[in-house]
Amino acid sequence: MNNLNKTVCLVTGASSGIGKQTAIKISNIADHVYILSRDVTKLEIVNDHIISNGSDCTIVPMDLTKKNNIKELARNIYEKESKIDFVISSAGRINQLSPIGSQNEDEVIKTFELNYLANFLLMREFLPLLKLSSKGKFILISSVNSSLKNQYWSGYQPIMTALNELVRIYAEENKNIRVNCICPSAVDTDFRNDIMPGEDKKLILKPEQIAENIIKTIQDDTIQSGDIITV
Repeated sequence: MNNLNKTVCLVTGASSGIGKQTAIKISNIADHVYILSRDVTKLEIVNDHIISNGSDCTIVPMDLTKKNNIKELARNIYEKESKIDFVISSAGRINQLSPIGSQNEDEVIKTFELNYLANFLLMREFLPLLKLSSKGKFILISSVNSSLKNQYWSGYQPIMTALNELVRIYAEENKNIRVNCICPSAVDTDFRNDIMPGEDKKLILKPEQIAENIIKTIQDDTIQSGDIITV
């Protein structure tokens, strides 16, 4: 198949949770899925699912917070594929839930580096590849401010609010691609369990549900670039 006729996708945070389920589901509509995480063993399991769906897969063991990793990744994918159609960024972390006076600054910095800075670099480095696609789309997993009180979320929520604003700016600057944030409510993931242990899993969403929404968002051409979509 000619590379320009292939549908090529990158999914970060693909070893578990929303990223894992999205990578598996998108392999039903993509010809080649690049799956990225630091955990190779878990990525190998995702790889097997993708291959069984009839799609090609490339495992990318990588830390998104390491300098120059994202630039090198974009260059390598360009050399192999000449473009990218979909970038789905679901890698993220939360440091701790605590008052501002108790926040550990190193942990806040780590959250900023992965949740905001890595996404900024993904946007910048993959922009030329997305522009080479006739259907370029960038989807990020983010968070919206709740109507509930936000105390104890100071090390996370302000960073995600900034990420949402970055997406809006990116959309205004680049009219020939589409970028959206998917902002789930509570989702049954390891990420969620670390901060809300003991939560009733029956009352929260499953990663598969968010993955299905991401696929619908990609396929729905009525959605406007820059929209922040709550689930």
